[in-house]
Amino acid sequence: MLGNSKVLYFNFPDFTVEIIREELLPYSLRCNIQKTHTMKSILSNVQEVKNYLSSRMLSLSRDHAKKIYAAFQIPQVDTIDNRVDICIRCKGVSIQDSYWVQDDDDTDKWEDINIRKNKLKDIIDLSLGGYSPTVTTSPICPELTTKGLFRKGWIRMGDTLYLLKSDKTKDSVNTRMEILASKIMECFENKIDCVEYEGDDKNMLDGMGHVSICKNFVGEEYSFVEAWEVMDYCRRCNISFRERCLERWGAEFACIPVLDYIIVNTDRHTQNYGFMMNNETGNIEHLAPLFDFNCALVADYFQHDARDTLSQMFNSKDTLRELAFEYKDHANLVFNEDKFMNVVEHNEKYKYIFEKVYARIAELGIV
Repeated sequence: MLGNSKVLYFNFPDFTVEIIREELLPYSLRCNIQKTHTMKSILSNVQEVKNYLSSRMLSLSRDHAKKIYAAFQIPQVDTIDNRVDICIRCKGVSIQDSYWVQDDDDTDKWEDINIRKNKLKDIIDLSLGGYSPTVTTSPICPELTTKGLFRKGWIRMGDTLYLLKSDKTKDSVNTRMEILASKIMECFENKIDCVEYEGDDKNMLDGMGHVSICKNFVGEEYSFVEAWEVMDYCRRCNISFRERCLERWGAEFACIPVLDYIIVNTDRHTQNYGFMMNNETGNIEHLAPLFDFNCALVADYFQHDARDTLSQMFNSKDTLRELAFEYKDHANLVFNEDKFMNVVEHNEKYKYIFEKVYARIAELGIV
């Protein structure tokens, strides 16, 4: 389902996969479901749907994931089939989009299970803090479909959802650098929209920890589509992903690798950026805000030179520096030095980090 629209029917025991609304399919399934009825295509279709359902689920590799599995009495086996079973059990409901799984005899509508609108099951003390799980019977919970390896959890404050993240390094280095990187991003104009992060302290099982807090950026009109899905779709359709993105979004897209080089973000992989799809038409209409900076500036913090680290943005052999210089002339970034100096003044203990950041800005000729 996409909202209340039926998109795809599947029945694994019967090896059945049928497209209902091709234009509304998840991008990872578009042009990926074969319409022939050979045994090979039937098995391929079943496997592709399983891969998609599996990709929506929390990985056991995430911090506190095993405790989350235990809370929902889920077998702690990280296989595709187990992840598919979990997805069907929790209806595949996610905060990042409006796709979900409905059983044949299910009378629920999207309005009944939409966790962006309804009261969500708050397990923040478990997912973020690591406190011992309490067994629960309701699997409709955003933690099961929230990806990433860092400890995190969703809470609702007023009418708005917020994601809280932390890490287990001494002094919460990744979390503090995410917040600092967010402040640095605010010093640029003519850039892609960026999620803003603020900081706070919270009790964890292993002591007080620093957390980053950001607003949910996905509403009811659009779904977030991860870059890898569009990248694979382009590959199947013989479209150049890089050229298409640059052609359609120009400077807005080009500034992503440039900004990542400036904040030496070593973790811009293809699940960490993406696009916003119109839920009515299935069309991608604009880029998603840039988010997830908890690996940015960390190399600077530890005084390591990571400029020639391989970028993960296109799964290519390009380094952070090479991509930045390839795209800098397509970007139209304007650096506000006054804002930057204000951030420096409020974070004087990180002066050595700001010096490295400023040096990369100057290297790119943006100053």
